[in-house]
Amino acid sequence: MGLVRHTGEDLNVFVISFWRFVFGMLVFLPWFIKVGVEGLKTSRAGLHVIRALFLIVSSVCLMSAIMLMPLDEATALSFTTPLFTVIGAILFLKEKAGFQRWIALIIGFVGMLVILRPGAEMVSWPALLVLISALTFAGVVLCGKVLTRTDSPELLVASLALISVPLSFIPALLYWQWPTAEQFFFLVLIAITSNLNMYGIVKALQAGDATATQPYDFLRLPTTAGVGWLIFGQTSDALTWIGAAIIFASTIFITHREALARQREEAAAAED
Repeated sequence: MGLVRHTGEDLNVFVISFWRFVFGMLVFLPWFIKVGVEGLKTSRAGLHVIRALFLIVSSVCLMSAIMLMPLDEATALSFTTPLFTVIGAILFLKEKAGFQRWIALIIGFVGMLVILRPGAEMVSWPALLVLISALTFAGVVLCGKVLTRTDSPELLVASLALISVPLSFIPALLYWQWPTAEQFFFLVLIAITSNLNMYGIVKALQAGDATATQPYDFLRLPTTAGVGWLIFGQTSDALTWIGAAIIFASTIFITHREALARQREEAAAAED
């Protein structure tokens, strides 16, 4: 987020987003060469495209918000992604939701209101951009859940990078400018850190249960707040931290409940 904020001072976010996907795709070139055209076949190409569109919208909205608001506030609001994901799973994937799950969702959105402070002042446009980013990234997650029923995890990750390049190039053309050598350096760093972020999340979930790994995600708030303060001179707001803590507590509860439900299902399946 700090790299995007720095690079976005001279480059349009559509251009940044495009190059991020280009350099991200290059990471998968060895895999593309290995599997060939056969490895890219899928019966749900349309859903892959929709998932990539969700990712592009989410990326551009978050990058735009980063340029207009403090990094810690943008990070705090981005914690709403799991809340939107749960609601989407209930509405579109027909997952069951008990009373406790709904209470946790309500508490999470109370935390969001603490950060937004509606009534005290008009909800800012950058804050709405972060919420749109969180909502559309929830779409990425939900589409991925559906696609895992038929496609491999490798195909899901690789196709997302491959499809995002041409789709993100179209809006980038409207604001096109060739990056300087220094800007290319930062764009490569953005792509590397983005890939490391996704790799770290996947490896963490492989190493331990989501309930054990999810609390560490909260470290994004102090680290981005630190970057904002040290590099951009941004100061933190107490209500931002309070609201983020409320949102995060609700997501931890939901994650814990889902883990327990999954364990019960696995135990029942083992008995059968």
